[in-house]
Amino acid sequence: MRVIASYILKGPLQAVLAATVPAIVSISAPFLLKLLLVYFSGVAIALVSLRIGGRKGLGILLITVFAVLLAGQVMQINVNARLDLWNSVYLWALVWVAASVWQWSQSLSLTFEVTGLISIITVIMYFVIVDNPFQTNLGLLEPLGQVLSQPGSGMSAQEVNAMLLSAATILTGSIVAYTALGAIISLFVARSWQAKLFNPGGWQQEFRALRLSRHVGIMTIALIVAMVFSSHLGESIGLLLINISVIIGLLYVIVGLGIAHALLALKDSSGFWLVGLYALLILLSQLVAPLLMALALTDIWVDYRTRFAKKLS
Repeated sequence: MRVIASYILKGPLQAVLAATVPAIVSISAPFLLKLLLVYFSGVAIALVSLRIGGRKGLGILLITVFAVLLAGQVMQINVNARLDLWNSVYLWALVWVAASVWQWSQSLSLTFEVTGLISIITVIMYFVIVDNPFQTNLGLLEPLGQVLSQPGSGMSAQEVNAMLLSAATILTGSIVAYTALGAIISLFVARSWQAKLFNPGGWQQEFRALRLSRHVGIMTIALIVAMVFSSHLGESIGLLLINISVIIGLLYVIVGLGIAHALLALKDSSGFWLVGLYALLILLSQLVAPLLMALALTDIWVDYRTRFAKKLS
């Protein structure tokens, strides 16, 4: 990884190649390979922005976007592929903003909050621009419904309909959160590579110290209260709040993971337990994710890391 990071930072040409070539290849790549290639382009953009500055990173971003849009035009990709392409462009832009904020502020917490704010604004814009977001989302899920309704799928028509209605409710927030997660992964990988080259161990310290500010905590509690009384606020507002909560939930899960890393590092037993934690998060996400969210939210006022460190000392 040090070799790759050194190559990206060697000069503008190397950075452009590292960002644009995977981005162009991703247009026609299978799903998993596409993800890796899109994220790698994000890593290149973030690494340049973190190390050299947002202005240089913006240049890499613009060249990458121009190259993939031109390649998409030449390849005459279909509508779905164009939507995927624009989603990738959004991810890279989000990566660039986050990396620029981090490079300027040297604050992972502020970077996280800005990333969340942009994601929430994206959801709000969708609800403002689209006349009926729920019905639109239901229409987008129609091809999936047709596949699941075929004989042999093992699902009844009633089960398929219930699943589609549930998915349409959170589709907007899920897509934006999924894209934000990709941007965060790219950002974290870039920061870890930067740390390996210039500040060994620095990335771990930053991640373990990640905490959201009190005003974010207060707004989160206000959101929870609003969701409880959403039936009195109207169907559209209730649906919007649910989708916003998906994004906020993602941020709190990641912060919760940072706290878990810090607490386990204090006991010098992080390796085994962290593997178990991530395995449980994947296998029992509906149980573990809320616990991590609660840990991150209460930590804003309780500060578990400081309390635990004092007890050990």
